[in-house]
Amino acid sequence: MCLNIGAIMLMLLSLNAMAVPTDDISSMLRQQEQAWNQGNIEGYMSGYWQDDKLRFVSNGTVRYGWQTTLDAYRKNYPDKAAMGQLNFKIDEIKMLSNYAALVVGHWQLKRIKDAPAGMFTLLVERIDDQWVITHDHSSD
Repeated sequence: MCLNIGAIMLMLLSLNAMAVPTDDISSMLRQQEQAWNQGNIEGYMSGYWQDDKLRFVSNGTVRYGWQTTLDAYRKNYPDKAAMGQLNFKIDEIKMLSNYAALVVGHWQLKRIKDAPAGMFTLLVERIDDQWVITHDHSSD
């Protein structure tokens, strides 16, 4: 059997065309949601870019860096009760390029004492073959 390089390339391109970045981004956000709901802040943080240039904007503060963001989460959510149950509602994923997307949505925590909620705008980029959040602006 003779392999036709052109046919193989066409097949590979077709397979690539079937991969939908918005599905991968949605999946990453669902994995974050699941990790949070298991009380796993480190697992939640795997959706963020592990770099000092990660930017997180919330409550009038701009925070830079993955470790700084992780430390803030640990301080503000010291245990599973404080973390509650997280639910994301994605309103839109707008592809800006093959390597960047803007995600707009709502977040809600359900806890015993309260149910804070708000909105988020995320810049999600494909870095090292993985979709990660490089900029997060979350508000109440």
